[in-house]
Amino acid sequence: MSLRLQLVALFTAVLAGTLLAATALGLRIAQGSVETEIRKRTDELAFATTVGLKKAGSDDELLSEELAATVRMHRGLLRAELTRQAALGIDAEFTVARSSPSGIDFTRTRGPAARTSTEVLEDPEAGRVVRVVMPFSDSRGGRARLVLLASLGEAQRLVAAERRALLQVALGASLFLVIAFWILLGRILIRRVSALEATMRAVEGGQLAVVAPGPAEGGDELAYLARGFNRMLAQIRGFNAELTRKIEDATAELTRKNRTLEELNELLVAARRDLTAKERLAALGQLAGTIAHELGNPLNALSGHLQLIARRTDVSDPAKAQVAIVNAEAQRMAQIIRRFLDQTRGFTPTAEEVPLGPLVDAALDLTLGTEARAKIQVTREVESGAVRTDPGLVRHLLTNLVANAIDAMPQGGRLDVRAHRDGPDLVLRVADSGVGMAPEVKRHIFEPFFTTKPKGKGTGLGLAICKEIARALKGRIDVESEPGRGSAFTVRFPAERVPS
Repeated sequence: MSLRLQLVALFTAVLAGTLLAATALGLRIAQGSVETEIRKRTDELAFATTVGLKKAGSDDELLSEELAATVRMHRGLLRAELTRQAALGIDAEFTVARSSPSGIDFTRTRGPAARTSTEVLEDPEAGRVVRVVMPFSDSRGGRARLVLLASLGEAQRLVAAERRALLQVALGASLFLVIAFWILLGRILIRRVSALEATMRAVEGGQLAVVAPGPAEGGDELAYLARGFNRMLAQIRGFNAELTRKIEDATAELTRKNRTLEELNELLVAARRDLTAKERLAALGQLAGTIAHELGNPLNALSGHLQLIARRTDVSDPAKAQVAIVNAEAQRMAQIIRRFLDQTRGFTPTAEEVPLGPLVDAALDLTLGTEARAKIQVTREVESGAVRTDPGLVRHLLTNLVANAIDAMPQGGRLDVRAHRDGPDLVLRVADSGVGMAPEVKRHIFEPFFTTKPKGKGTGLGLAICKEIARALKGRIDVESEPGRGSAFTVRFPAERVPS
């Protein structure tokens, strides 16, 4: 049961008990007042009747008529009895006038005289009655007694009517008071308690910014409770804000430390990869040096003898053509060995003034063959002007990147080559629409001898050499790639612009 119903039920019980007690007490007081008034009126009537009886003399008929008139004229008077003393000092017959629906009945009886008295009796026929006994002296000077018997039924009827009226008034008043109490209770108490309950539920739901309604000062107990609740909420908000701030500070500090640790870990991994790459390149350089030394002399000797054979006069022209072809192949083998040896050595850039457009075009011409140009759409965007850089390293870098892009598009696609300045830096970008790379592959593409090409199609040194070239040019190389969406390599290094 709700608080409102409990309070209304308690108020109704108290009100009903109070009204019932007040009604009962009022009815009792009213009944006593009415009975007192009837007794008083009966005493006055008895006195007046004795005066009339004295005037009537000693005639029994006149006395009877006087008694009958008294009973007839006064409502509620049941009997009027007159007793007179006989001449010899004995009680004589007395006349009794009794009121009935058919009229006044007279009876005669005998009875002793009595003292003056007024009392309430229970009559077997009339119920509660007032009996007034008043002795007096008749016209002859003899002792006489008048007895009047008045009914208290009128008082009981008045009390019953008053009881019904009081009960109706009490019922109507109770209903009105209960409804008024219900409404006032809702306006004064329940509405405020409901608002405070709604605020508490909001706080339970995590809404700490709510405020319980109530006056800032003064008020009753509910206002004091609302202010106390608001103060408690303010303290909780302060504690929560402080705790949140500390958690955020700790989280931020932990995030910074984690970021620093990740950076250190990445640096460590990169350092290990660089060290491994340098060790591999150093080993490859030693091997290349040995190979170049071991193969260089035989190739030089072979080339020299071929040249001597070509100068002999006894050699036919077709044979001289074949000897020239063999000599060209031998020289090409020597050039390949020298280039391979150069790639394994450290790069030392030599800056010189070079036009940017022809440098990019030369790299494209060296890499794009007739077959590649037939199935690949090439887009070239190169900023005009010249820069100071090492053209050989830049050409080598672009050649390797373009070659990798062509290999990534065996069925054809789109090749985008761009070169532009960004402040003091020169930015080279080579993008393709090929197969792309998975994140796991991207982490290893700059390692020496790592390749995704089929066996015999690549050595895994191209991108490693590109990274070394970018480092030698005091720049860096980055890659963006997703499987099925192609790859884009961006090289950024400082290069001085040459004024035109």
